Amino acid sequence: MGALAAENVVYGREFSHILCDLDDCLYRIEGIPQSVAQNIKRYMVDKLGVPQAEVHELSRELYHGYGTTMCGLLTHGYQLDVDDWHAAVHDSLEYDKLLHEQPTTRQVLARCNLQKHLLTNADYRHAVKCLKRLGISDCFQDVFCYENVQELGQQAGIITAERPVLCKPSKHVYQLVMERIGATASNTIFIDDSPRNIAAAHELGIFTVLVSDSAQHVPGADLVVRHFDELPAVLPQLFAPVNTAAEPHADEVLAGVPIRVMAA
Repeated sequence: MGALAAENVVYGREFSHILCDLDDCLYRIEGIPQSVAQNIKRYMVDKLGVPQAEVHELSRELYHGYGTTMCGLLTHGYQLDVDDWHAAVHDSLEYDKLLHEQPTTRQVLARCNLQKHLLTNADYRHAVKCLKRLGISDCFQDVFCYENVQELGQQAGIITAERPVLCKPSKHVYQLVMERIGATASNTIFIDDSPRNIAAAHELGIFTVLVSDSAQHVPGADLVVRHFDELPAVLPQLFAPVNTAAEPHADEVLAGVPIRVMAA
């Protein structure tokens, strides 16, 4: 085992890849999830005909039962245009007002010795806008989002009429993404703010880090941190010393987005 590899050994495991969520994980802005929830409910009432009195409970049940409200709606036979849904849910967000560069987060990502991959249930446009506003769009080798995760699911024959959408916390998502990047559960760390997403990854043998304000133990979480930027303090073996980490190279970026973001 080489010197760099030895530095990446934690709890007797040698890690080479990080899968990281985006919203409420790399950043946390209270106004964004509130606006998204309002937009979802408005769409369900205005476009899908869900009664106003039922929309709150239905959206909550679908979100907790299927990973995303949209996934639940499509699985239950609601007819909706996915692009129209994503536009309605995210396009009205005030990205320029709400999101700003996070130099500390950028430094943490630059210092990390592992290959870094974003894994979000959100759509491509939302992910790209957030990464650019946060100043970290060139910090990831790949971005796996709604669109290319569906492509992977279709290629694998997992997406069917009975399962029209693939998203976290489905174990298929982690398995397909790891296969795509050449990772295994034993050498992968997954970071997310959702306990159910964390639990599903943990069941596959992935080392899991939950980002949560609660310091309480959560089943399936190997570690819990209050903020992504705390990672070097709890996993110091995976990070280069401050001021020695190289910045991402410009040739790794295409229009501010990792080149492999939409690879089929």
